[in-house]
Amino acid sequence: MESGVMRPGAESARSVLVLDSDVETPPLGLASIRELPVLALDFSPRSTGDPDHWERRLGVRPTELVVVTSETRDPDAVGADTVEQVTSPSDLTGLGMLATKHLGRWDDSADGPTPLVVLDSLTILFQYADLQAIFRFLHALTTRLANSNAHGVFFLDPMTQDDKTVHTLASLFDAVAERTDNGEWDVRVR
Repeated sequence: MESGVMRPGAESARSVLVLDSDVETPPLGLASIRELPVLALDFSPRSTGDPDHWERRLGVRPTELVVVTSETRDPDAVGADTVEQVTSPSDLTGLGMLATKHLGRWDDSADGPTPLVVLDSLTILFQYADLQAIFRFLHALTTRLANSNAHGVFFLDPMTQDDKTVHTLASLFDAVAERTDNGEWDVRVR
C-alpha cells in the first residue's frame, strides 16, 4: 500500500481499518460531510449512555443512528434511532444480515447521504470468533460496502493480535490508518 490522503466518496477508500486502541476522530476525510446515517456494529461498553459518543469517535454527527449490539440497550441512552440485538458478538451471520438490511434500506434512498458502517471493535470480536470466521464476515461486509453507496470504518487494537493476523485483515480494506511513533497518522490507501 502507498501513503495517501483519503477523501469522502473516493472509490479507493470505501473501507478503512483503523489500527489504534482508543482513537477519537481518526483522519478519515469525513469532516466535510458533518452529517450522515451511521450503522454501528457496537460491542464496546464505552458508548453505553453517551449520546455524543459517535460524533466524538468519528467526527461526524449521525443523521440516523442504528446500533447493532449483543447487549440490551435503550435507544435513548445511546442516542440511537434504532437498536437491534444479536445473541452474541460471535453471531457474525446475524450481524451480516442486519447490516445488509439497513444498507439495503439506505440504498433504496438514493437522495440521501452516503451511509457509514462502523465496527467497534474487531478487538472484541476476536474474543468470540477465530480469524477465519472474522475474515469471511469482513470479506462479505466490505464487498457489500463496495457494491453499495456506503463506507466502512473498522477499529482494531493492533497490540491484541500478531502481525500476521493484522496483515491478513488489512488485505480486506481499501485503506489502513495507524499512528506512527511520533503520534502522527499514516494512512495507506491501496
